[in-house]
Amino acid sequence: MPPERTFFGQSQKLSHTTESPWEQGALIENQRGLAEKSEVSTNYDGRGAPLIFGLVSSKITMAYECIILADCPGALIELCGISTLERLLRTLQRCGIERATVLSSTSERIAEELARPSWPRARLALTLRTRPNGALRIEQIVDIWPDAAQLLLVVRGDAVFDSRLLELLAMQLSPAVLVDSAVPSKLQPLVAQAPDALHAKVCGAALLQRDWGSTQSGPLENAINNGVEQNAIAPVDVTDQPSYSPALRRRLRPFWFPAPPPTRVKLAERILLNSVQKGTQDFPARIHAPLETFLISKLCKTAITSGQLTVSWIILAFGTTILFATGHLIGGILLALIIGILDGLDGKQARIKVETSKTGKIEHWFDSFFEVVWPAALAYHFYVSGQLPNAFFYLALLIVAEALDGIGKMGIYGPAERLLVEPGLLDRIVRLVGGRRNIYVWVLIACVVLGVPAKALIVMAFWEVATAAVDLLHSCWIRYALRRQRFP
Repeated sequence: MPPERTFFGQSQKLSHTTESPWEQGALIENQRGLAEKSEVSTNYDGRGAPLIFGLVSSKITMAYECIILADCPGALIELCGISTLERLLRTLQRCGIERATVLSSTSERIAEELARPSWPRARLALTLRTRPNGALRIEQIVDIWPDAAQLLLVVRGDAVFDSRLLELLAMQLSPAVLVDSAVPSKLQPLVAQAPDALHAKVCGAALLQRDWGSTQSGPLENAINNGVEQNAIAPVDVTDQPSYSPALRRRLRPFWFPAPPPTRVKLAERILLNSVQKGTQDFPARIHAPLETFLISKLCKTAITSGQLTVSWIILAFGTTILFATGHLIGGILLALIIGILDGLDGKQARIKVETSKTGKIEHWFDSFFEVVWPAALAYHFYVSGQLPNAFFYLALLIVAEALDGIGKMGIYGPAERLLVEPGLLDRIVRLVGGRRNIYVWVLIACVVLGVPAKALIVMAFWEVATAAVDLLHSCWIRYALRRQRFP
């Protein structure tokens, strides 16, 4: 039996184990519930086994065992501040995987990587197993196959995967392999050396069945290719998957690529940096985006965390509130412009380093909080100074309109997320110029330059009313269209 080392939680200490990792994993399973994941639409392969291809919402459980094939140097290639292997481990944890075995022919160097403290994968229980040098054989996978598992998720540790692809593969109910039959031109330099099967690139992740694997022999790559050709393994084509990302609210084709050679690292990092850019931006955010991307390309290689960036902009936002309330509009505007950039950096830092967490959603609460508090501070100043006696009327109008706009947006984005389609051109136009904090800062700048700062609150209020009216009407139209489709 090859030697094994186990890594649990954040202790990151190497230890020899007498229990199998699967028995130890079962102990952890009793302490934690299985992660919930996306509901799926089901097709059938003709043999009665359901194959799952399209992600639809978020309510299914993944409970497959996982083996990661990690050899140096590819697994330790660093992209945007973390190694390829570390990126994969963090992604697997966010896909609901709770335990995995890392199989390596360079186990000493891999052990050093796994021993580093890493809170973004602290809930992923890892066991390191050593294999001989040379081509990986399927028999080596079968030898460490967990007793309780019929299906086993096998993933290359020297490759980068969009989390949507790993979620999709892990939810299949029968053997499947990720392939890409139409690799985009920008990815072709990175995937040129990937193996082929049935005129498609094999991405490096597969869900294998014990009964099938125990009858195979030879290199794993050849076995999988034979399985595809003999219809024992179903190809899941990346090209056929929805490109709309609800998390980013934009179209982004699911991406994958092997760890690049040094000459291709910058190309791989550009692809990753593009993958964390949110869509449906307002006009100021579009101007900020190139600067944010440049800053993140540097920040991701430092020890600065997304949480630190969030705390920074929240502190500055409170300072901006005080400046607005006390009439120091120029100082408040300058801080608000800085916050507009910082507010975009924390989310990008979390996504580029795969450090997203539930606590990160607190930032969205503060976003909504300052959407109201900044106009309230301005209303207070304009009322106290006598510049706008009806300031609180316009503030109330703005707040009510924002609440109604929130209802309208739920009616727009909810169906889009369920159907995995973009909301449409009208939404992108409204998002570009509609009432939002960044837009209101620019409105305030214009009014200050024109010498009528109090008019800014009036413009904000009616701008938000117009935005809410358009979004509510758009939401009603979407509901009407969906009802007509359902009941023609």
